[in-house]
Amino acid sequence: MIIRGRFIGDAPYFTLHIRSAYFQGLVWLLADTGASRTTLLDRDVRLLGIQLEILEPALLPIVGIGGSVRSFLVRDVELTLASDEGDLVQRQDLWVVQHDLSQLPPEEVSRILRLPSVLGRDLINRFSFSCDYQAGIVQLEGDKRTSFG
Repeated sequence: MIIRGRFIGDAPYFTLHIRSAYFQGLVWLLADTGASRTTLLDRDVRLLGIQLEILEPALLPIVGIGGSVRSFLVRDVELTLASDEGDLVQRQDLWVVQHDLSQLPPEEVSRILRLPSVLGRDLINRFSFSCDYQAGIVQLEGDKRTSFG
């Protein structure tokens, strides 16, 4: 089974449909082998209309680009990836972060709102990940036994 991504500029992205008790929608996630967890960032928090005040604060702190952030854990989120053999559905916890934009100058806010959400190793490592910019290939590949649940 192959899940195809695409390059946006020179960066590899995958689309996921995300559904939880609090929000749902389609997001583009940057494949980030340096990120341990799949995480939604500020821009997608806004686009999905996520109300952070109803989410559970995460026990583990997250430090990322732009400094420390408020982090939240959303339990039992349904993640759907489209493969060449049909939709692949995973239920897992998802992290959501938000920078304190009220304390930043406008140019910094603009920069942070351009940061993409990331597809982390918690999902990438369940597959063989191919990223060949010259050939235009971005894909996750697994077999029917791929542990996705």
